This record gives sequence, structure tokens and C-alpha cells, in this order.
Amino acid sequence: MKTHSKYQPVKLSASVQLSVIFLTLASSPSYADTAEVSAALDIPVVEVEGVRAHSVPLSGKEISERDIKTRSSTTLDTTRLLEDIPGLTVNEAGAISALPAIHGLADERLKIQVDGMDLSAACPNHMNSILSYINPVKVGSVKAFTGITPVSEGGDSIGGTIQVSSLSPVFAEVGKQLINGSVGTFYRSNGYAHGWNASAGFATDQLSFQYSESHLSSSNYRAAKNFKDASTWAPVLRNGLEKTDLDEVGSSSISGSVNKSLDMAFKRDGHLFQLGISQQSVGFEGFPNQRMDMTNNENTSFNFRYTGLFDWGDLNLKLFRQRVKHAMDMSYERSYAMPAMPMLSESQTEGGSLTASLPFWNDHLFKVGGDFKLYELDDWWPPVQGMGPGSMCCDNFWNVRNGKRDRVGVFAEVDSNWTETWVTSLGLRTDIINADAGKVQGYSPGVYQTDANAFNAKAQGRRDQNYDWTALARYTPDRTQSYEFGLARKSRSPSVYELYPWSSFTMAALMNNFAGDGNAYIGNSSLEPEVAHTASFSLDWHDENRSMWGTKASVYLTYVQDYINAVRCTLASCGTANTTRTDGFVTLQYANQSARLYGMDFSAYRVLVTDGQFGQWTAKSMAGYVRGEDTSTGDNLYHIMPLNGRFTLEHKLGGWTSQAEVQMVSAKTHVSAIRNETETDGYGLLNLRTSYSNKFMKVDLSLENALNKLYYSPLGGAYLGQGFSMTSGIIPWGINVPGMGRSANVAVTFLY
Repeated sequence: MKTHSKYQPVKLSASVQLSVIFLTLASSPSYADTAEVSAALDIPVVEVEGVRAHSVPLSGKEISERDIKTRSSTTLDTTRLLEDIPGLTVNEAGAISALPAIHGLADERLKIQVDGMDLSAACPNHMNSILSYINPVKVGSVKAFTGITPVSEGGDSIGGTIQVSSLSPVFAEVGKQLINGSVGTFYRSNGYAHGWNASAGFATDQLSFQYSESHLSSSNYRAAKNFKDASTWAPVLRNGLEKTDLDEVGSSSISGSVNKSLDMAFKRDGHLFQLGISQQSVGFEGFPNQRMDMTNNENTSFNFRYTGLFDWGDLNLKLFRQRVKHAMDMSYERSYAMPAMPMLSESQTEGGSLTASLPFWNDHLFKVGGDFKLYELDDWWPPVQGMGPGSMCCDNFWNVRNGKRDRVGVFAEVDSNWTETWVTSLGLRTDIINADAGKVQGYSPGVYQTDANAFNAKAQGRRDQNYDWTALARYTPDRTQSYEFGLARKSRSPSVYELYPWSSFTMAALMNNFAGDGNAYIGNSSLEPEVAHTASFSLDWHDENRSMWGTKASVYLTYVQDYINAVRCTLASCGTANTTRTDGFVTLQYANQSARLYGMDFSAYRVLVTDGQFGQWTAKSMAGYVRGEDTSTGDNLYHIMPLNGRFTLEHKLGGWTSQAEVQMVSAKTHVSAIRNETETDGYGLLNLRTSYSNKFMKVDLSLENALNKLYYSPLGGAYLGQGFSMTSGIIPWGINVPGMGRSANVAVTFLY
């Protein structure tokens, strides 16, 4: 193995030798973490001839801090930063709570981590989504494993892994002190969204402290044109309480959103300690594709991380704790002559991981470790004042009582650099999941009693032991091309909200819906774990220096055994027409079936004009297609994105970076019949962006949906943003949530 360094002569210490091995083993995604730590610990940068290092497999993608900063200043939702990742799409929800999907698999089918914390939603509608806990301006890097995810990076998930990390700690030079900070503000014309963010830091050569805070608010956004038929909505609305303009998307506002965080770091002699403390408070967040809105969310988390580089290898330790208090109710746009109907939940999550990486035989790395996650949940609905017996009086309705889901997993992985052209990664893991819930009750005896008795008569405790394995092989015949083959078996046990919601009464079942389709859902405590078998192939063609052009493509096929889908409720309480209705909202129950998903991802770039008098011009493109089928019933899977693409012309000159982007989505015709999912038309959008930056400031300007096109996202869900939402038959069915109309955005950030 030949090495070259800008430090001459160079004598590599054991830690540096270890870092060299990490950087040359291209198949394991964890080596980017080691590289970041090496940089923080002032380890010399060493270039290695041979296989080029990749932080994620070819099928995935890493977004750097520089690329994130081009979008983060004017973006409310961190999930939007992922839209440039091939194979990743976004399921619409609240203003800061969209849910990412990878190849048609979303939400808890993914492993989503924020600064290494493996979190879960604590809401029957998943309003407090995981990525909502970090503000976009605080994000430093994103890694997405959209194909085969090594077992060291994902367990208890079948759809891939998303890792969002805060900005890395900054240290001063030896013997010096460093003070830094920033203050910024933004404005979005559509919905009058506005907010500000600030950070301040102090560091020595071994200590680093950073405090950051952000605030944002927004009114309802508007579609490009009127999308509501006044005659259809008039019978639904009363007393003018739910009145909105015909182009206004009801329940899409957010107010009182505050994020605060304090990050501390200490480094010495190859060891890095980090402690993060964060708080989030959201006073109100509307959800136009849900029947309730979030009226409060309080989150507090503590996150400790340690990385040590030793002569024998490296050691990574993570420990975290999160506490969430959450409340839902109906906004003024939904309720009329209706008292407050609060729905409350509290959760506590504790987790951590320990991983050791040990190089052996020069070109091999053995990685072994374990992780755990302890999750507790209470979900209850206080009685509604003024209601008589038999409805929402007189006791707490316990949707989930003393719910828990505890997981412990162990894994082993071997990454090998066999030759200059062949690299492999093989991994095996097992997870044990214990879940349980206590006895439940309705507001009062009557319509709730039969379901409550049936639930309470069964022992709800369960124990699953799942097994995963992954195999990746990469072939790099020369410096201009690479090919990657992958096979995997991944498994996931059902979540608390898939297992334990118990009532078939329409109002109660409607409150348990994280799909955004307007339907009512009943849990099923007999669900089996999902097991996914995936095969993928990826290629990467580029010029030798990756500076002029590049093309990546991936194809994949996934078969899911015991896929958790839904069936129509056949209980008498669900109504006789529930099983046959095709033009309205229905009541469903989770059930195991089987599914097949397949598709392709494509991305490419080409530098058209290199740096010069007129700057650098680059063309970029990205396209994706996924097809999802329920092989048990022949139905289409829900929320599957049709063929779509993004085409961008980018210009850089001095401190300026500008983009003209065209987004195109084909018509969605493959819809889920069991959910009465509606079709959407194809559309094209034009987005214009420009930014200027220097070492003192950064200015971002953008015009989104510049041509003011009325469109409906295939992943937007059913429009439920106004009108009485507590029953399935009042709000008109068949209207999707429209996308945002034209919006002019501006953000200014000052640095010091």
C-alpha cells in the first residue's frame, strides 16, 4: 500500500494507520465518521492510491455541509434537505414534519437518526416526526443509505437508513481561543413564513461550546389557484368558523416553534467527547392531511458521544435520553360549536450503542457492537366538557396505556479490501424486541366497551427475535468506474401504534392515522415482523478526478414477507358498506400480507463551462421510479411516487451560486384501492435560486414554483384541513392536498 502526505517525512502512528485503513475500505459507510473524528483530532490527512473512499455505498448519498447551506437558510423542514437524494421522496405532513420515504418505504420502516439518536414518534398521527427535532440551519451533514444498509448502520428497519448530524465541533489552534457565531433571518411570501436563528460559540484547542436557537412561524399557505368548490364545501362549514379562501390550504400554519441546543466537546490524545442538550417547543402546527392539529409539543433530549482511537482500533459509544410531551386538538378551521377535545401523549426513550472496529491482516476490518432502545408511551384523551354519557364523557380514553417497546441488538461485520479492484462487506445481526401494553378503557361504557373487553382479555406482551444479514461487493476496474452488487435480509417488528390502538368506533379509529389518507385505523396485536429480501445493483461512471462529469444508476428489487398493510374492517361497528365503499373514507385494520417493490434511481452531472471569466456552468439531473404491489391481493401499495425527475442548471461565479431547477412528476395512476387513494395528474415546476456568500455574510434568494402552477403531490394525502373532522362522512372525499403556489423567499445570515 502506497501513501502520500503533505507532511514530509511522515511516520504514521497507530491511530493514523488505522485511519488510513478506514479511508481505503470503500464499502463501509462508517468510515466517514472516522474521517470526521480524525479531522477534529488533528490527524494528518493521508491520500491513498487505489480504491477511492466512499462514505456510503454507491446506491446511497452523502450531502456535505456546503451543499446543505445552499438550501437550509430558506427551508422550514429538515426533511426538505433530502429531496436531492436519488430514491428518496417526501410524504407531506405539517410545516416542519414531513416524513421521508426510501423506495416507497417510509416512516418507521426506516432507521432515522439525529446525531446518532434512534428516536420514535410519540403521536398516533406521527406529528412529532424525528427530523422535526433539528432545525435545518443546524444540520452539518446527511447520509442516506437508500440501497443495501450494512448491519452496523441499521437494525429493526427494512427500508434504509437516514443519518442527520449537526455541525461538527470547532476547536481553536493550540494556545489560542476562538469566538464565533452567526445570526440570521428569513421570510417566505407564501404563508408569510418568517423566523430567525442565532448561534454563539467559544473554543480552545481542547474545549468547544456552541449554543444555537431558532424561531419560526407561518400562516396557512396558498395553492396557485382555487382548488375548493364552494358549493361542495358550503354544507360542511358553519358559522364561518372554518371559512378559508378557496385557494387557502387550511390547517397548514405553524406558530411558536422554538429550538434551543447547547453542544459541548472535549478532545485530547485521540479521544473526543461530545455532549448535546436540546429542547424544542412547538405551540401549534397544522396538519392539512390529518383530522387533528398539534397544539403543543415539548421535547427535551440529552445526547452523549465518545470516540477513541487506540493502537488496536477505535471505539464509539453513544448514549441518549429523550422525553416528549405532546398534545393534539382541532383548530378553529375544523371545529364549530365544539368544545376543546384534547388528545395527549407522553413518551420516554433511552438508547445507546457501543461499537469497536479492529483492523486485521492489513486490509480487513472487523466491526462488532451492540445497541439498545427503550421506549415507553402513554396516549390518553381526557373527557370533553359538556358531553353526556355514552359519547366523550366521563373518564380518560386510553388509546395506549403503559405501552412499551424495548429493543436490544448485536452485530458483527467484516469489511475487506481484497485487491485494488475488489472490496466486500459482510454483516450479521440479531435484534430482540419486547413490546407490551396495559389495559384500556373508553370515555365511558357503551360503544367502547366491547372492543375494550376484547383487548383487555388478551395478554398483550410479545417477544420477537429478528435476524438480518447483508452482503456487498464493489468492483472498481479503474479510476473511472465502479460497480456494486448487494443482497440483504432485513427485518422490522411492528410499532406500538400498529399493535395497540384498539377501538373500532369511527371517531377513535380516525385519530390513529399516520398515513395521511383520511381513513380510520385499528391496531392488531397479532402482527408478525416484516422481513424484506433485497437485491440491488449500482454503477458509478465518472472522469478520473470526478471534476467534469459523473453518472450513477441503481436498480433494486425488494420482496417483503409479512408486509404490514391494511384490510377493511368487517366488525358490525364499522358498518355494512365499509367493505365495498369506493368513494369515501373507510375503517381499516393493520394486517400482514406480502409485497414487492422494484425500481431504479439515476443521477448525473456535467460541467459545461469551467471556471473562467463567465464562471462555471454545470448541468445536473436526477430521476427515480418505484413500483409497489401487494402480492397477496394484487392491489397497489399506498403512497408510491410515480416516475419523477429534477433537472438543474447551476452557475458559480465568485461568491455567487445560482440555480434554475425544473421538477417533473408523471401522473399517478397506480393507487391503493383498499384505502380509496385518489389519482393525481402529472405536473412540472420551475424553481429559481441564487445566493451570495463571503466570510462575513450569506444572502439567499429563491422563487419557488415560479410559474405558479396548481399541482397535487402524489404523496400529499387527503385534504382534511377544514370542517368537522371527527366523522368520516362530513368532509368531502377525493380532494388531495395541493402543493404550494408561487413563493418568494429571502434569507440573510451574518457571521462573526
